[in-house]
Amino acid sequence: MRYTLTLCLVLALGLAALADEKKESRAAPNVVRVGNPAPGDAPVKEVQVSAKKYEYTPEVIEVPVKTLARIHLTATDREHGFELSSIKDSCVKFKPGEPATLEFYADKSGTYEFKCCKVCGIHHGRMKGKLVVK
Repeated sequence: MRYTLTLCLVLALGLAALADEKKESRAAPNVVRVGNPAPGDAPVKEVQVSAKKYEYTPEVIEVPVKTLARIHLTATDREHGFELSSIKDSCVKFKPGEPATLEFYADKSGTYEFKCCKVCGIHHGRMKGKLVVK
């Protein structure tokens, strides 16, 4: 009887730990790294960007050159995307309640257009913004 109780307790604790681990992995945001890798000592600029039907807020993001731009993306109404137009494979899709993060090492000054890469409605093509690296 004592061994059965101990075995049940061990199994219950193991299942609880597994459930917490799965819950934690679901809550972790999608992180996509694009462009050149950032050096370990690069400064980081955290930016919050929200997307809703046909617009980003903010529409213009400014970061200093030689900075890792960590762009946290949230959708407020439906699934959207975020893509740096001149950076290959940079499309990140995200839904309400499922945020995503795009990391981009801004190693060169310039202006990078971003746009929605998930068709989100009739005016999807208007959903654009700029990342300005100074």
